[in-house]
Amino acid sequence: MKTVKSSKLFGAALIAASVFLLQAKAPFNPEPYFAPEKSIEIQGARMVYLDQGSGKVILLIHGYCGNAYNWSDVFDTLSKDFRVIVPDLPGYGKSGCPQKTEKQMMLWYADLMAEFLDKLGVQKAVVVGNSMGGSIAAWMAVRHPEKVEKLVLEDAAGIKGSKMDLLKGVASMIPSGMIIPMLHMVFPVDEKGMSKSPKSEQDRVKLAELRYQSDLAKCSSKVMKWSGVSIGADLTENELGKISMPTLIIWGSNDDLLDVSTAQKFHQKVPGSQVEIIQGGVHTPMQWKPEEFVKVLKSFVATN
Repeated sequence: MKTVKSSKLFGAALIAASVFLLQAKAPFNPEPYFAPEKSIEIQGARMVYLDQGSGKVILLIHGYCGNAYNWSDVFDTLSKDFRVIVPDLPGYGKSGCPQKTEKQMMLWYADLMAEFLDKLGVQKAVVVGNSMGGSIAAWMAVRHPEKVEKLVLEDAAGIKGSKMDLLKGVASMIPSGMIIPMLHMVFPVDEKGMSKSPKSEQDRVKLAELRYQSDLAKCSSKVMKWSGVSIGADLTENELGKISMPTLIIWGSNDDLLDVSTAQKFHQKVPGSQVEIIQGGVHTPMQWKPEEFVKVLKSFVATN
């Protein structure tokens, strides 16, 4: 019975992918972000980012299918006390697409973020990563410790034994053209359900869907496949013991994608790390519990 259901699901996804690929794609023309946008050419891709405030630098890295809207609920508040930098990773948000790299994408993104900080003249930053961004942040701490003053892993991916393992398996098997239709089948965009989400999440989804329906859809699908293959691997698990800077692990108590027990797995492997559980938070506490997130983050940044 499961085989029949799986076959039907795969067949439906294949048909959806065919329709998706044959549709005419309009030029990508999104509305302005909630703060002034900047852009930079880096490793052959145009990367859009937000940069506001002064003082100690906080770099906020979004997750899979994410964009700067993930951080819009906390951006202004944090930028009153810090210089806050929010990039759209290449292949997501408003940024262009990278060329295929021989590196695993999480490693490539980690190296890219270190180069990005260099180009902005930032010597060190408090690096905060959510979900896939958490995996990227962890790899930054391992590969470029000189750029990471403190590390914050928020509902982070990258450790073996979670639903992200399934994403790795699916992304490995299917062609890139099926990635977006498959995601729509697993996580359908339900207007009624979305109305209960924070505005930041509605804005994130709106921008992502606009990108998927535009002339960037094909290259975005490729990046999502490359990311999916890399994000679901246990790439950071054997390296976490090398992280030497102060590390805070933030987790939403109601995360249904990466169970709260995952926080303890990171905690056990990152030397001297601290754990803060945000009650009622889901996979993106900075959107669903922004005040609590800001309080925890600011307290951690302020400690010596």
